[in-house]
Amino acid sequence: MMVDKKKLVLMFNIFFFHLFCLASFGENNVHNRDIETYLNSIKTLKARLIQISGNGAVETGSLFINKPGKMRFEYDPPSNHLVMASGLLLVVIDRKSTSEPQRYFTSQTPIGYLLNENISLNQNRSLKTVILKDSFVHITFYDPQRPTAGELELVFSKNPIQLHEWTITNYSGEETRVLLEQLIINEPVNEKLFNIGREISNVQRKILKNK
Repeated sequence: MMVDKKKLVLMFNIFFFHLFCLASFGENNVHNRDIETYLNSIKTLKARLIQISGNGAVETGSLFINKPGKMRFEYDPPSNHLVMASGLLLVVIDRKSTSEPQRYFTSQTPIGYLLNENISLNQNRSLKTVILKDSFVHITFYDPQRPTAGELELVFSKNPIQLHEWTITNYSGEETRVLLEQLIINEPVNEKLFNIGREISNVQRKILKNK
């Protein structure tokens, strides 16, 4: 019985494509589990940061995270801004202005994906892609039901697993890249660092005192 060569080639192509997809899916699942375990093991985090804005501006500073829901970006001079998240609220404070800080719901910003106490990747509707590039894993979060929250891409080394950087893409398509250095995980972090009301009062008091 003769077998059509074209059909045979097509069958082999389908077979190997299927095997390739299964292998990629399985590999991604392994990375997902390992990274999920790593992220969920983080209760507190301290790091130095280098922030690169879409316009090329570079700022340095310190990052503090206390899960769930608490974060502080403390930028080095000459920057005047301080970004804090606590629970549902994220604020941007200008340390040289008595005007009210900008306020947002943390859930309306991409960084909210990183502050959850328990992160599930395989059952996360916001998980967009998992891509392997050289020795790094790139995981992107985007919720089509909340497009204004933007997109968050996390980059991890594979061996050992460690968070290296992230890129936030806002609703307008502007990208902000944050590189992390000198990570310290699960050491105590002062709760006062995340007290938004206290920080705003301190800033306003200093400004009034210097007038």
